[in-house]
Amino acid sequence: MPAPSLADYVAYAERRNREQSAPTLAAPVVSVVTVTLNCAPTLERTIRSVQAQTFPEIEHVFVDGGSSDGTLEIIQRFARDQDFWISEPDGGISDAFNKGVALARGRFVQILNADDWLSKDQIEHAVATLEETCADFAFGDLIFYDRDRAIFKYIGDANYGRIIHRRMPAINHPTVVAARGCFERIGLFDPTYRNAMDYDWLLRLHHHGGCGAYSSAILGHMTHAGISNRQFHRTIAEVKAIAIAHGRSPLLAGLEAVARHLKTATSRPLERHARPLYQKIRQIINPAYEPGPAKDADRFAGA
Repeated sequence: MPAPSLADYVAYAERRNREQSAPTLAAPVVSVVTVTLNCAPTLERTIRSVQAQTFPEIEHVFVDGGSSDGTLEIIQRFARDQDFWISEPDGGISDAFNKGVALARGRFVQILNADDWLSKDQIEHAVATLEETCADFAFGDLIFYDRDRAIFKYIGDANYGRIIHRRMPAINHPTVVAARGCFERIGLFDPTYRNAMDYDWLLRLHHHGGCGAYSSAILGHMTHAGISNRQFHRTIAEVKAIAIAHGRSPLLAGLEAVARHLKTATSRPLERHARPLYQKIRQIINPAYEPGPAKDADRFAGA
């Protein structure tokens, strides 16, 4: 079954037009989409980082799955006239993302999870990169945090096309700003996938001739305990299935999945008990990994 199209979610766009028709607001340049479900402990930081952006023409779209922990109260307290939110049960993260894209009015869309946050100039640099390069999406570097302490930086891969057919390259999703036209061209996120839906979407875009532009000026921030890291077995299985669905040899994809399982199983105890050695080995294996406290961690917004 193909991934859903924007037309499949047209009712959400119509709903927004009905509920926010007076006064009629000018369409923003960028829509930031945040999906939530009981995210009260981290959501305020995410919202503040959006509202502190140096780029002015931004709306924030919230798609809540029915929170009961105070998340809705935070959204209502911070939502501005140009922002929009809904709260209702959904069919999973991909379905919630798709609702958000359908509700978004911007020429560009960024999906920002409720435990991620932006540097104060992040969207400004992303829009500048898109306008200078005419790329379909822009992306940059990402700092990972453990209990609010920067633990490593992941450098975006400007040459991601070399490896995207077999695994998710370093296209750091909290930094990706994509043209809305991409969603119109290739469709939305596939609800079949719950962890690696961004890999499937980017691989589809790549096969349709889409291109991304990397800029080191784009810098995002992410809590290391995201769902793809907590549920790494499922993430690896989904990456394997996606690669095969897009033409990768099942044998090669299977061997690569086994290698990822083994690497993760051995690296976690090594990271706990011999962190300096773990950092050296990981840096050799993956040049995108930059260990230690990030020197530019203080660029985040909303402090």
